[in-house]
Amino acid sequence: VLSDLSSGINAEYGGRTFKEMGDYDGAKSKLTTALQMKQKRYGEDHINLVPTLMNLGDLFNLTKQPNKAREVLSRALKICEKKIGMKHPDAAKILRLLGNSFYLMGELSTSEKLLNRSLDILEQIYDTDHPFILATRADLGSCTRPAPGTRVF
Repeated sequence: VLSDLSSGINAEYGGRTFKEMGDYDGAKSKLTTALQMKQKRYGEDHINLVPTLMNLGDLFNLTKQPNKAREVLSRALKICEKKIGMKHPDAAKILRLLGNSFYLMGELSTSEKLLNRSLDILEQIYDTDHPFILATRADLGSCTRPAPGTRVF
């Protein structure tokens, strides 16, 4: 059991490293492996799945696959809401990533709503100059114009 857990953690770190290096196929492979191992170890709705789902969602956004991102991020948000509540920083991060998914799909109104929800949570936790708050505000500023190559709905 410990070796399975260790392998899952290594796959998670490997996936994040590959993502940061721009090797998105390698990242997807490692993160998918990490998710499978965590699901086997903890079950389908354990809080330990959330970071992996967030990383996969971010990866899908980076690779212009917002529908896939939305799917895994919605799952992460449901787990987060059920297990730790919607005032947790992870909930805010998931909302931000979901907002970015909707932005990529051209759904600017939904994106703006999600990003504002994220900002509301973050502002209760961090100082106004915290990087998470600054990044979320920057994303909100993008909601005034569609992503390149998308249609606005």
